Amino acid sequence: MALSFFLMNFLSQQKEEIAKPKAEEIKRYVKTTQVQYNNIPTELIAYGRVNSSLPLDITAEVSGKMLQGDVSLRAGQNFAKGALLFKVDDTETRLRLQASKSSFLKDIASILPDFKIDFAESYPAWQSYFNAIEVDKPLPELPKHKNSQEKTFLATKNIYNAYYTIKSTEENLKKHKVYAPFSGTISEVLMQIGSFVNPGNKIAKTLKTSALELNVAVNPNDIKWVKTGSVVEVQTEVGDQAWKGKVVRIGDVLNANTQALDVFIQVISDKNKIYEGMYLKATMPGSRVENAMEIPRAALVGNEKVYTLQQDSLLSVRTINIHKLNAETAIVSGLQLGDELVVEPMIGAYEGMKVFRLKEEEKTAKNPEKVNNKEDEDNV
Repeated sequence: MALSFFLMNFLSQQKEEIAKPKAEEIKRYVKTTQVQYNNIPTELIAYGRVNSSLPLDITAEVSGKMLQGDVSLRAGQNFAKGALLFKVDDTETRLRLQASKSSFLKDIASILPDFKIDFAESYPAWQSYFNAIEVDKPLPELPKHKNSQEKTFLATKNIYNAYYTIKSTEENLKKHKVYAPFSGTISEVLMQIGSFVNPGNKIAKTLKTSALELNVAVNPNDIKWVKTGSVVEVQTEVGDQAWKGKVVRIGDVLNANTQALDVFIQVISDKNKIYEGMYLKATMPGSRVENAMEIPRAALVGNEKVYTLQQDSLLSVRTINIHKLNAETAIVSGLQLGDELVVEPMIGAYEGMKVFRLKEEEKTAKNPEKVNNKEDEDNV
């Protein structure tokens, strides 16, 4: 046993040690670009719905039975300016007005003898006025009194009160017919022909189709880029239709629902038809940013920092000035000209980390779909 033990130790000493392979250093490559500054034009993209700038509720001002007008009172019905939308039966009001005019005519006739004696200079005017009165036509304007005595006489005879009562009834009679204030369309009908209406009843809702506006929501931080009067490109989400527009108003009250400011764009519809309620995209030009650079938004570290690559291949965290954030890019400044800016997201990076700049041939190797495969071409 002792001999076996010594023999085993002897043989184990003759065995060569297996060399362990050294761990290969992993090199991390990053994509960079050289910092260069230019004057960069900006634009703001926002979405919203088309609404009429002049929606109008049609209400009844008198009571009575609704009668048919010149257009059919139906949702979707178009009408021209001045068209009779509907009317309210005015038979009772018209008869009452004629009775008042007949009574007024008697009052004028009763004062003519007094005018002939006491106010001879005014008598011809009042005689002509009496002859001009017709019960089925609007009442003519009263002759002007020439002195205070004549004015007092007319007041004591209740001429002024009777005159203005009749003129008020004439104005009320006009309200029995409702005419379109503009050309547009009926969006909703609340009461049908034949219904009995009272003052204040809503009859229909109308829209002025020639005055359509796009209402878009803009973040308060971006409102400084929007200018009233600027020309706007408006298009559908898929881009199959496009229009020109102009910023006409900018709201200064924060919308409680969107927490944004409302910007109103007047849309000019020439070739392509535009409709109320369409959801559209607006591209608004903004001010130019001088001496700035546009970088991928993914290159930002936190809020206002980026990585730059030093000459010794070490990462350095730099604070920058962000002028504007777009959907995929950011317009920034604050770096030195010629700095190597890292333009791709860095996971697990830190200040002083050693990385290597990705060369053009390595970029191509990392994107094999861009390399011409001669063998595949020959096989085809």
